[in-house]
Amino acid sequence: MEKLRYLRSSHSVRRRSNIVDEAMPVSLGLEGDCFQKQDRPDSSARASSRMRCTPSASERGSTRQGSIRQRATFSASVPPIEADLIFGAESCQELVRILERAMSGLELVRNRSDKDRVRAEALASTVDRLRILEADMSRLVAEGGFEDIRGEGSGFAGSSSWAGYQSPRAGTLSVLSDDSFMSAFEEFAVIIDEDGIHRDIVNVNKDQLVFFQSGMEAAANGEVGYRKARMEFCQCDSETDFAAKVWCLRQAFEEVLKDQHRRIWLAKAGRTLLGDILKHSRQDPCQFYNSFDNLMEFFNDEANLKQMEEELASRGVVHFGFWDVVLDFILLDSFEDMKAPPSAIYSVTKNYFLSNSMKYSTISTIVWSMLKAKRKRLKNPNGFIAHFYNISEAVSPAITLGFLGTDGRIGELCQYFKEQITQFVIDVFNTKRVRYTTLQELAEDVWIILQSRTEALQTRLATELIPA
Repeated sequence: MEKLRYLRSSHSVRRRSNIVDEAMPVSLGLEGDCFQKQDRPDSSARASSRMRCTPSASERGSTRQGSIRQRATFSASVPPIEADLIFGAESCQELVRILERAMSGLELVRNRSDKDRVRAEALASTVDRLRILEADMSRLVAEGGFEDIRGEGSGFAGSSSWAGYQSPRAGTLSVLSDDSFMSAFEEFAVIIDEDGIHRDIVNVNKDQLVFFQSGMEAAANGEVGYRKARMEFCQCDSETDFAAKVWCLRQAFEEVLKDQHRRIWLAKAGRTLLGDILKHSRQDPCQFYNSFDNLMEFFNDEANLKQMEEELASRGVVHFGFWDVVLDFILLDSFEDMKAPPSAIYSVTKNYFLSNSMKYSTISTIVWSMLKAKRKRLKNPNGFIAHFYNISEAVSPAITLGFLGTDGRIGELCQYFKEQITQFVIDVFNTKRVRYTTLQELAEDVWIILQSRTEALQTRLATELIPA
């Protein structure tokens, strides 16, 4: 009996030793040869150990699937299907970024030979198709039905409208404009500062408002046309009052911008402000700077200005000036469209499971898809609107995420930007803030307020710490 127990014990020890020797390479995830003993000449044993260290195809698939689930499942409340969709969208976006870098490299040598040219064109076509796929994946993520941290649905009922983009509303230039967009952000209030920058109250009797009376006569005679009536927004007494002040302000802005130094200062200020917003959003402003500079060069050609007037006239702009183009057509329209963003964009910005980089990438893809559809309808692919779309492509994702996203810091900066623009418009339509006595006095007051509001924006953006 004693001998029998000894033999069993010895056999058990040898068996455990063999199991440890064979399992060690597997448990460490290393090649079996690294741990093969010198006294094991059996090549089949080494091959067996090597085979045991290399996972099978099914094991690799299982491991990869587990990795996907581990990366994409942000919370136990996120269903696996939604988690896989999110990670799939991220992977698709990463593939597009990689191929874009490769495309940039091929563009440098595409003229070296016909083969390089064909490769560059083929890759560009592939990237375009992948962008469409990326947009589809982003839409699937945005329309996910799972609930966010606050228990609110991340998507809206119905399909997103940007995928089947339709013609924009008449006269609008905003990237986010579309008749099929549903209102998703109605409480987009602006806090008007009671202690404004330009607080000097103008005490002028009505009989001294000679210039304004001329505007009233022009408005009463139907001589003042405009694209959109904004009497409520501008806090005017009536539509006639609004039209009269528009008549006056058009001439005042022309008087202000006759000075080349003022035009240059205003252009530089706009370039700096938008660039700083991009920096605060952790985005590289180089693409915006290039697009903005190209637009400034576009303005230097008189033939382009004539063409620009024709383009804007087709959008309902009746006067070629600062109020009609910059304030009314571009800025105020953009603020209005931000109140009713596409459901896909709103869902992405309010999704607490997505990182800011993922949100930015998804919104960039949606904006790119929108602008691609808009560019196809342009009569002049190199005109003003095409240049404006280039700027929009560079700044819209960051600004949209700033206004609608969950980052409170950048949200405050974007809201401050909107408040200053809005308050400026209200100020210049107020006879107690500016003098509607003569053209020169009105122009002087308008410039003072414009300069003050712009400098306030510059100071706020310059003093805020830009995140690393």
